[in-house]
Amino acid sequence: MVALGCSGGGGNDDDSATAAVTDGPGTATDAATTSTPTTSEGTGVDPTEGEPAECEGPLDPGPAPLRRLTHTQYNNTVRDLFPGVTLPPQTIAVDPKVNGFENNADVQTPSALLIEQYQRAALAVTEAAWATPEAFLPCAIDGGGEPQQCGHGFILDFGARAFRRPLTADEEAAFLGFFDQQLAETNFSVALQLTTQALLQSPAFLYFLEFGGEPAIGGEAVALTGHELATRLSYFLWDSMPDAQLFAAAAAGDLDTAEGLAAEAMRMLEDARARSALVNFHRQWFDFDGVALINPDPATYPNYTPDLRAAMRAELDRFVESTLFEGPGTFASLLTSTETDVDATLAALYGVDPPPPGEWAPVLLDSSQRSGILTRAGFLARTAHAVHPSPVKRGVFVLARLLCVPPAPPPANVNTNPPDEGQPGQPKTNRERYAKHTAQADCASCHTTIDGVGFGFEHYDALGRWRDLDNGEPVDASGELIGTDVDGAFDGALELSEKLATSTQAHNCVVSQVYRYALGRGTTADDLCSLGDLRAQFAAASGDVRALLLAVVTSDAFRTRKEAP
Repeated sequence: MVALGCSGGGGNDDDSATAAVTDGPGTATDAATTSTPTTSEGTGVDPTEGEPAECEGPLDPGPAPLRRLTHTQYNNTVRDLFPGVTLPPQTIAVDPKVNGFENNADVQTPSALLIEQYQRAALAVTEAAWATPEAFLPCAIDGGGEPQQCGHGFILDFGARAFRRPLTADEEAAFLGFFDQQLAETNFSVALQLTTQALLQSPAFLYFLEFGGEPAIGGEAVALTGHELATRLSYFLWDSMPDAQLFAAAAAGDLDTAEGLAAEAMRMLEDARARSALVNFHRQWFDFDGVALINPDPATYPNYTPDLRAAMRAELDRFVESTLFEGPGTFASLLTSTETDVDATLAALYGVDPPPPGEWAPVLLDSSQRSGILTRAGFLARTAHAVHPSPVKRGVFVLARLLCVPPAPPPANVNTNPPDEGQPGQPKTNRERYAKHTAQADCASCHTTIDGVGFGFEHYDALGRWRDLDNGEPVDASGELIGTDVDGAFDGALELSEKLATSTQAHNCVVSQVYRYALGRGTTADDLCSLGDLRAQFAAASGDVRALLLAVVTSDAFRTRKEAP
């Protein structure tokens, strides 16, 4: 496994170096400024690519930084705290992404703006909830005959669900006392709303506070408590708070063993919330949101519409969900399946029969042109520029997100612009334009590897449409993988996807990505043993993604935390 050094990048999103590539004379539509993805150590290199020297020593679960709810988790949690109530989504700032993920604790630094957003959200949530209080209040809106008793009962129940554990004696005294004071000064409804707002702004609600319980055998680690495990489990598999059954399992001690934890995880994977959560993981891993930012040149792509862009984005969610829950459920199937869902706009792009207007239908795509997520229109358009596709964006994505070897940024002041097209004697095809990267010594060291992957996608234009000709010339989609366990030449994205589907390195990278997401942090050398075990289990399960999720939640790294000094 190699760590790539780059001396000339290509325009990309958060995966690549900074560069500018022009689409034609006088244009700058391909310019992009971005940063390299980082682990918690601040580098683009995965420190866990390798074999651990010794795994028989004391248990070390790695870092356990303080994490908090992401914007998605916040909205899901308040939804589940008020079942039966329609709540508008709240605006909570998205934290900087690390390795594509929004939940990395290393960058979850609170700001004055974030605190203000939490305050406004608490106000908006309680205002919307109290529009239909009968959905959740155990008594009348005025508290009925025993307003204090009703208020105390609601606060203790709501607080335990919001904090994902029973309130401590000090917390009970503080929140019940606050309610009593407000009740004496105002009325039942106002007092309860103010107390609810206080609960929703408490660190115990916004953060995952983990202290652990008994020391784990054989290391400087402590086992997480049942409620802490329930919280980790629910936000990993559901992106939301535990349900009543998971709370009960935590209280009964059922989560104290790996077998009990696995039983609850299997139950939760059958819930619709697991589908949404796993799609959300892939949204971040594959940057589905980047589809919203595509801006194809209208002169080059007159048939492009916002409706097509929306369909591209929706297809990615549908493809992940159907492949993992109705299909084979393996990482390889994500890269090789020809099944997908289309609406009329996507059907036209793929050249298949359209469903009725406004409907979606399953189809089989042409197996000589499409294979898996890397050949779906949304991915291809998201890794293109306004006029031309970008072999650099596409190559960097595969290296960074699927092989865990992101290229380093180029040195300052490197000119990465290929020659303008349309001039006498200048390149005709997109591939010829980008050939300048490997013709210059200061660029070739990086772009031989990047473009060797990216050229495999040349059969797809910037809208993701199949093409046999580029500017009247036959497309050359030959490529080469360098520095991987499946090195060698390939012809086109289908052969590339097949190589990646059989790559041990790619499967190991999947484990790293899921592990980072599950723990909300970057990987370190301390994680080598945990990752080695998970990679072995993933291989034994033939790359079954749901089996990997179960392996992660029963791992020592998930069930314990490093003992506080």
